[in-house]
Amino acid sequence: MKKNKKLVKKIVLFINTSKEKQLDVFLLTKNRIIAQSILKGNFKVSDSLLGLIDKTLKKKDIKFDQLAGIIVISGPGPFTSIRIGVTIANTLAFALKIPVADSIIENKANNLELIKIGWQKLKKAKIGKYCRPFYNQEPNITVAKKYS
Repeated sequence: MKKNKKLVKKIVLFINTSKEKQLDVFLLTKNRIIAQSILKGNFKVSDSLLGLIDKTLKKKDIKFDQLAGIIVISGPGPFTSIRIGVTIANTLAFALKIPVADSIIENKANNLELIKIGWQKLKKAKIGKYCRPFYNQEPNITVAKKYS
């Protein structure tokens, strides 16, 4: 596995699906936000996240293959949203052969704090190592139906 060498002048994708009814997608360089897209409201993360990433890249005329790494919030948060965010981050990292690092929300950290933590992890991340979702409770996906 190759170690990531030059993140300083490269573009990094930041994905946060941990908020209720909100998606955050940022482009970063040198720990600075250069583009952002935030989607609020009722939507399906599975239907919206890739489009939001594409929209954010197009804002700066950046192509996927120009990304040097990905930071994803791996939890805690809504069960399905976290899984989708982490899966998309890992899939993009695999396909683009770039490193991915996670950042876990602690003490109500904001995006800037999460970016800083993720950036530090990304500097040490190795291509081929992937993130796992973090849940702070058991999933509450469905309630068992009672049949008469």
